[in-house]
Amino acid sequence: MSEQSTKYNAVLVIAGVLFIIWGILGLMDAKNYTYAGYNTGDDYNVIKVEEGSPAASAGLQLGDVIKSTGGIAVTDSKALNKRERAKIGETRDIVVDRNGEELTLPLTYTTMKDTDSTNNTVGFIIGLLFILIGVYAQFKHKTALSLSFALFAVCFGYLFMNGPYISSVILSSIVGIISTGFVLFSFTALAIYMLQYPPESAFLRSSNKRLLYIPMLILLAIITIITILQPDGSGTFNMVMRLLFGAFIIFYFGLAFITLIRKYISASSEERSSKGLNMMLIGTVVGLLPILVYFTINTIKPDVELPGNDYVFYTFAAIPIFFFLAIEKQHKAS
Repeated sequence: MSEQSTKYNAVLVIAGVLFIIWGILGLMDAKNYTYAGYNTGDDYNVIKVEEGSPAASAGLQLGDVIKSTGGIAVTDSKALNKRERAKIGETRDIVVDRNGEELTLPLTYTTMKDTDSTNNTVGFIIGLLFILIGVYAQFKHKTALSLSFALFAVCFGYLFMNGPYISSVILSSIVGIISTGFVLFSFTALAIYMLQYPPESAFLRSSNKRLLYIPMLILLAIITIITILQPDGSGTFNMVMRLLFGAFIIFYFGLAFITLIRKYISASSEERSSKGLNMMLIGTVVGLLPILVYFTINTIKPDVELPGNDYVFYTFAAIPIFFFLAIEKQHKAS
């Protein structure tokens, strides 16, 4: 047992407990979530209207360009951030441009649909799985590898913990920046864990490891500046941010996937079994590959409706389970 691999145990437990509490508060607040039933692209053009949704009842159509909601221009970030969230049963006028004609459509928000409610609960369970397995793995093995996995798992689990609504703009902004930091770190931690998993990649044996944190810090700095300045949300701005986030996530997911595949190919059949690479492969292919494919397509073409898009994140549950089994195998082998 090394001091280096155990000094973060208390931090992991505290973070895990706080993240779980945050998720529970979010679940309790879910009864207040509203449902509109439409999606827009970078230029606020409507790219999806769900059948039977409030948006459909209001007369919203594909191709409509939304100009304002509830009297606030969709590009006015400052005013939108100050506005209270919509309440169930509340009606807000949506002004759209339809083929050069301006129309006002009254949209009445309803309660969250059953599918979204189920996904919200499943998301919490997946997040709980990440956090609990991550903490358990570190306390059981207390190695540098288990610590690397735990840091990734606990922070990635937070990604699924939808917290409660915060009405204060300042407090909400602070929480948003901190949350973004945890999420961005989780992607970086995943890549580091994959590189560290035996046989350890030569990349980590030098100061190059610090380079993996640079994109995370740059993106977090950009998000912080945007949160403070609250610039108008033009179509170009929205597209740049979508591609920036997309490139970040695809890079780290892709790096994790490629790293594991290279290690698996170079290992013998006996090493794949004894050192847990078979378990790592299952966790990566089942848990990571589907979302990597979906996310890449949606980043390039956000208006593409893929089958099972609402449920593909379920595959994430395979990651903590099979990664933990891999660590078990690796521990026995070493």
